[in-house]
Amino acid sequence: MHPFACPICSRLQDVETSFTKCGAPQYDRPLPDAASQLEMVPFLDYEDKDRYHVRRCPSCATLYSYSLSSEYQVNGSEDEETLTRMTVAGATVFQRQQARLLEALRRDIDDTEGSAGALGDYIDHGHPSPAEAEEAFEKMQANRARALHGREHLRVQVEAFRGTCSEILLIWAQAHRRVCQSFIYSLRTSPRRPGFDVQTAQYVARTTLEAWEALPEAGETYIPIPAVYLEGYLDRLDAELKG
Repeated sequence: MHPFACPICSRLQDVETSFTKCGAPQYDRPLPDAASQLEMVPFLDYEDKDRYHVRRCPSCATLYSYSLSSEYQVNGSEDEETLTRMTVAGATVFQRQQARLLEALRRDIDDTEGSAGALGDYIDHGHPSPAEAEEAFEKMQANRARALHGREHLRVQVEAFRGTCSEILLIWAQAHRRVCQSFIYSLRTSPRRPGFDVQTAQYVARTTLEAWEALPEAGETYIPIPAVYLEGYLDRLDAELKG
């Protein structure tokens, strides 16, 4: 639906502003009522959501950037809000940026769990001294705790996007899907390498693809990438996410 045909967006200009002066309500100029019907998008990189955030129209999915500026004066502080409708290109840039931030969070979980696993192997098979084993164990536990925190953060964010801006998840998931499909094709057509388990790699690529196909609407919110079987996966993904 075009914004001009939307029952909410048709009541908003491309840029809307408000003005409030403390102690002088006669000068107040609020945003249009339609602005209050927009939904806040809980995106990843804001520091002060009361002063800057993105809103989405629940009717036509148009995105708006919102900012609040304040100026302190002796005769009463002044606040001004600015609500700006994003262009199609601007919305795409925002959505792709959020997809890259989701991927950065996912990779941090991969790396942290990998570090915890390596420390566990060192404790079990590296013959450390008691002091070294104790230090490694503490680091392993810290990494596991960090990974669990990351998983929860990612889960909350993905579920929030499912409800408010699923386009971000589609961009993220479709990039992974294209990479998985490229591996499925290359594993089927490339020459066999000695010592490389092609059947296991094909299974890993297929199951990873299935997980990413489900993610935008349901399924797991954290999907690990077994790079040992999918060599060069992240480089291919970076190229996809650049657009």
